[in-house]
Amino acid sequence: MPTSHSVLSESNHPDAIEQELMWLLKVDPLWRSDTSIDCVPLKKICNGSITEIANNLSNEWAWHGAPKRLGRRFESLLTALFEHTEQCKLLKHGLVVRDQKQTLGELDYLIQLRSKVLHLEVAVKFYAGIGSPSDRSRQQAWIGPSCQDRLDIKINHLLDHQLQLSQTELGRQALCQNDLPTPDQTLGLIYGYLIQPWNDVNQLPEHTLDSHPAFWAPHKQALAAMRQLSRPYSTDYGWTRLKRDQWIAPYIGQAALPQVIRSIEPPTQADCYALNHKQHAGVEKLRLFVMRNEFEQEAHQMLDRPHPI
Repeated sequence: MPTSHSVLSESNHPDAIEQELMWLLKVDPLWRSDTSIDCVPLKKICNGSITEIANNLSNEWAWHGAPKRLGRRFESLLTALFEHTEQCKLLKHGLVVRDQKQTLGELDYLIQLRSKVLHLEVAVKFYAGIGSPSDRSRQQAWIGPSCQDRLDIKINHLLDHQLQLSQTELGRQALCQNDLPTPDQTLGLIYGYLIQPWNDVNQLPEHTLDSHPAFWAPHKQALAAMRQLSRPYSTDYGWTRLKRDQWIAPYIGQAALPQVIRSIEPPTQADCYALNHKQHAGVEKLRLFVMRNEFEQEAHQMLDRPHPI
């Protein structure tokens, strides 16, 4: 029996969680620190019932509460996959490294892969491109909706701090105290969406991959953006405003709103709308992030901010 729209709209229902897990199994990260390490896509290492994993996660979240932040939700999904494979062994998740009482960071994952031990750092991010096409070819022109995060800063933090942590004296000390081996390899992965301006597309930053069509518009241009982006599709398609905990994977369901919308509320920070068929459940064709009207001005200030040394 096909899953109903009402079921899939509940983000913590097992069917919705299963869709997120299935997406994780097949999607490529938008950035990776090393292309030679055979750890992704995850479908190469996962061996277990995705339905069972989804049911277990749904029950766990029902009892203890679902993760509040998208990063924690993504981490829970990924951890569940690592825990259900015979192709690798999850040695440790979230190993904290301290200098006396000061926390320096934590190792996301320590994984046994065949004869090697891998230190893996993973993030899920949403970055909107700003400026000219030439600007958007550079990683620093991709800014998070809060204007507090930038693609190049995240990449450099992964390379210069997070992935180095397991090789430091204090990192090795933390590993030793927990009877864990020193990793042979490190790998950083960033999943998520590169969100292109709705009226000036087809320019991605260097050394990245695009996973799914995603666009952004300020609130004052949102209705025009919706009309233009949906124009290639018939009137059988419409929009659905996604809750924040539905942002990770492409939405599967029916449209809840018409194709031509008369008005939408201004976002507090960013709202996400998915384009889906109105009559039957299916994978979203694309998504539009509606930003605050001040987003681009504030993002340019972030663009001009020097990278911290």
